[in-house]
Amino acid sequence: AVVGYTMADDAAVLAEVEARKGSVTSMVTQKNFVGALTAALADPEKVLASKSANVKSANAAVVFQVIEAIEDKEIDGVLEGLDPLVMDLLMKYVYKGLGTPENANSLLKWHAKVLERCGPGGIVRSMTDRKTV
Repeated sequence: AVVGYTMADDAAVLAEVEARKGSVTSMVTQKNFVGALTAALADPEKVLASKSANVKSANAAVVFQVIEAIEDKEIDGVLEGLDPLVMDLLMKYVYKGLGTPENANSLLKWHAKVLERCGPGGIVRSMTDRKTV
């Protein structure tokens, strides 16, 4: 947890998210999906600590930009390249995305693939963690 997090920090985190979006977009264009997803999921502590809906939705948009760019047949390869520690975080974003009807079909495929990798524990951890994305 980030101790002493203030609303003033939200502006700095939002600026970091915007900067990250640029590098993620570049990696997606180059079809470096593992790098793009790793970058999109990087440094989650600040986003998790924020109470700002703007920060959370801006970061989620960066994550979903990558997820939407990856074809179904490429999901396994991308997940193999990811650090296992980010699987729970990725699962949180899958659930966040499933809260809206857009791309639900794709996100259900992601859910199944992430579940294969992290097991049911990933679901439990993402659902019981009080910090939201």
